[in-house]
Amino acid sequence: MQVGRDWRLWARSAADRALDATGLRRSSSRRGAAALLRGEDGQAIVLAAVCMTLLMGGMALAVDVGYLHYRQRLLQTAADSAALAAGLELGNCGDTVCANMTTAATVALQENGITSASITPTTNQCAVTKSASLAMIINVAPCMLGTSDPNNGNTNMAEVVLTQPQSTFFGAIFGIRTVNLMARAEAGEAWINSAPTPPACIYTKSLEFNSNASLNLQNCGIYDYGNLQTNTNESTVATDFLYYGTWSPNNCHKNCSWTLGGGETQPTHTTTPTTDPLANQYSTPPTKPSTTYTNVTFNSNTGPNTLNPGYYQGDVNINSNVIVDLTPGLYYFDGSLNVDSNSTLECTTCTGGQGVTLYFNTGQLQANSNSTVQLTAAATGSQTNGAYPNMLLWAGSGASNMEIDSNASSYFGGIIYLPDQTLTLNSNSSVNINGSAVSTALDVNNLMLDSNESFVLNGSNSLLGSSGNPPTLGSFALAE
Repeated sequence: MQVGRDWRLWARSAADRALDATGLRRSSSRRGAAALLRGEDGQAIVLAAVCMTLLMGGMALAVDVGYLHYRQRLLQTAADSAALAAGLELGNCGDTVCANMTTAATVALQENGITSASITPTTNQCAVTKSASLAMIINVAPCMLGTSDPNNGNTNMAEVVLTQPQSTFFGAIFGIRTVNLMARAEAGEAWINSAPTPPACIYTKSLEFNSNASLNLQNCGIYDYGNLQTNTNESTVATDFLYYGTWSPNNCHKNCSWTLGGGETQPTHTTTPTTDPLANQYSTPPTKPSTTYTNVTFNSNTGPNTLNPGYYQGDVNINSNVIVDLTPGLYYFDGSLNVDSNSTLECTTCTGGQGVTLYFNTGQLQANSNSTVQLTAAATGSQTNGAYPNMLLWAGSGASNMEIDSNASSYFGGIIYLPDQTLTLNSNSSVNINGSAVSTALDVNNLMLDSNESFVLNGSNSLLGSSGNPPTLGSFALAE
């Protein structure tokens, strides 16, 4: 009995020891886990989890920002190309938005891979709205930036604005599903609006005065690119007179009269060369009209002596004592327009901004003794029948020299552009390029003023820029 009782006591004692040991191990396990969480190793695990979350978010944001920046650069490149394409059509479109301009800009977008289909641009809009798809705005005379843009309101500049919504990859997590991208560019003759006033209204590569010739330029100046020659008793009134090449004054140092602005007492030599300021704008001749007239002659005033816009193949002769009236539009000549003695060539309906453009592919305008020529170019935005705004007489490379004969009375309102020809004003002819046209200018290869010639030109709103700022004349470029 004693042995059994001792065994039972031993067994109970062993069981109690086992329970104590198990409890001890469990307590030690709990204390070890708590210690582990309180240690640096546990904190690192939590911090690593947070950092991984932030890192993944930053990588997602970087992907979106990088891709948006890439798409923005593509859109800007396309806007640059579209602005250049639109700007190059300014001359063909008469410094307004026309079909040629919108087509050229749309094709530029296609060539840059922005779109494969034609889009219809909005025109003459000075504010950008959020677009649901790719959209384009074309303005002639930039206006998006307002007065902060140095070319604001310059009708010789084209402005293109592109907008396009772009979806994000991860931005939706932050509530940003799309971003509306915008790109703007402008291109054209940026110099015109910023040129100092008064501007130049005569540009020539060779200017030659004979004895007693007078040149009266009201509110504008002269720029001679090459060989300036003067003679005895010349008289010149101009805001300034610059020559780049050489000057052969002959007797002019003693007895010529110079009334010039800017403190000039005689023609002033400049070391800055200036090429033809109209060469870029009028590098492409006009399209030949489909209506054709052949060998037209007017002999008397008995019939309706009217010339209509079209293509004139062969000479047009206006014989003595005949009055011929032109209607507004473009006249394309492969032959000469001869105005005989005591005859008149005029445009009585060139009013309200309408006018004519006479383009000579070959031939010339010949105004003979005692004839009268009174013509006006179209104003910007008012031209009809293909007339070019402000361009009155324009000669191609195959045209002949132009002469205005003695005792001829001529009135030209607009630009006379003879880039490869000589304009000769013979003795006693009276030529007046009047400021009633929107722009007046004379851009010729050679200008010869004969003895006793009197030439008057009012250069208000000239398109030749400033002779005082020659480095920037005629430069077509992407401005912004």
